[in-house]
Amino acid sequence: MATAHATVNDWKTLYKGVYNAMLIGDLCSTLPQRLFIINKITTTFTSDLYRVANLIYKIVDFEESVNQDHFVVKPGVDEELDRKKRTYNGLPDFMTKVAEQELSHLSDGIKECQVIYLPQLGYLLAVPLTDEMSASSNYVLPGLEFVFMSNNVAHYKSTSTRELDSLLGDTQCEIRDHETQIMHRLQNIILEVSNVFTDIVTYSAQLDVLISLAVVAKEFNYTKPELTNENIVCIKGGRHPLQELCVTTFVPNDTNTGPSSGKMVIMTGPNASGKSVYLKQIALIVFMAHIGSFVPADSARVGIMDHILSRIHTRESVSLGLSTFMIDLNQMAQALRKATSHSLVVIDEFGKGTEAVDGLALLTSSLQFWLKKEQACPHVFVSTHFHSIFNLLPPTSLLKYQTMEVLQDQENFVFLYQLKDGKADGSCAHHVASLAGIPINLIERGKQVSELFRQNRPVPPVNQETADAKLKK
Repeated sequence: MATAHATVNDWKTLYKGVYNAMLIGDLCSTLPQRLFIINKITTTFTSDLYRVANLIYKIVDFEESVNQDHFVVKPGVDEELDRKKRTYNGLPDFMTKVAEQELSHLSDGIKECQVIYLPQLGYLLAVPLTDEMSASSNYVLPGLEFVFMSNNVAHYKSTSTRELDSLLGDTQCEIRDHETQIMHRLQNIILEVSNVFTDIVTYSAQLDVLISLAVVAKEFNYTKPELTNENIVCIKGGRHPLQELCVTTFVPNDTNTGPSSGKMVIMTGPNASGKSVYLKQIALIVFMAHIGSFVPADSARVGIMDHILSRIHTRESVSLGLSTFMIDLNQMAQALRKATSHSLVVIDEFGKGTEAVDGLALLTSSLQFWLKKEQACPHVFVSTHFHSIFNLLPPTSLLKYQTMEVLQDQENFVFLYQLKDGKADGSCAHHVASLAGIPINLIERGKQVSELFRQNRPVPPVNQETADAKLKK
């Protein structure tokens, strides 16, 4: 509206918004005013809303505006505009009468004619060409001024059409101009109270968020977290707010880090055992506690954090011009630079994007960097398949190892998704590969190669005879 480009849809949207804001304001006026958001809405959604809504309702004819695809004013708003519209609406009958009079003055060879209106040219007498006129290409008629010919119809100016031009003028354009003037006056009134609409958007959005948080907290049994100045993350029975909606049974897990319980947790365990979900769960619960939401847990005491830093998801794009591993490194660099003793850092399998030894070295040195800070170490949660890291990090009270519990019955594995203290023996990659549908012969070969690597023995080719023949040759 400030740039005079409001469309019919903009006007409809504004009216619906104002109308619904009035309803929200009326509802909030009946609620306890001690609630900040309720009080703000009650005091902000003022009489200006009712005035604007009333003006739009009385002035704008939305049905005709949609049909004609421009701003149309309702009857009864402006007498002069109504007079012009009555004149314009009566033109078809009037123009028919004028055409009948003109036809009576034309030669007997002309059987029909009509009066039409064209913008810029005004009123014209349209006469279909007779055979004689077509043959001779002579369009001159007595008492008429030839203007142009189109589609076998000659158009003329006559005394009657000139009188119509002076009497009625460009009625349609005059109506549009008049309605545009009314629209601008209405826009100016609305723009004078535009700050009210900004507040409506702000407070309605806040109310929407708060209602959503309250509904979700009640429906999914969330609890009120306790924010504390202590530098701790203590969560009992924590759950992932989205993952628990996607499974029949979700297994809750506890989280406990702080100066007395350790500030760095390294998680190992099989693929698909729930490590990544657990890491995201911690970050989400801490985040939700900070924005004033209840959290999916039996209880939660969370120290106030200055950062939540993650190396979990790699967003790849050709526009970045960066490799996958370089994106991972950038995320890790941010965490190393910004993390303080009151930060939460979650790292999921950092180092897997490059050669195994280099990835392990980078991960180990990063964790060592934080461990050397002692009590200034941030809250760090790491998942990894680099089991050699157990031998590379020094024992310290800041560090503890945890894993996801798995039951193994010969070749079968049952994931319990239950976090426990300890270290994993392996990644169960072959079992996960079979679940993904990898051919069994490839899985068996993978097991064989893996075992030979562990024993530091050479790996023979699959077809030894062919290999021997090539060697002999």
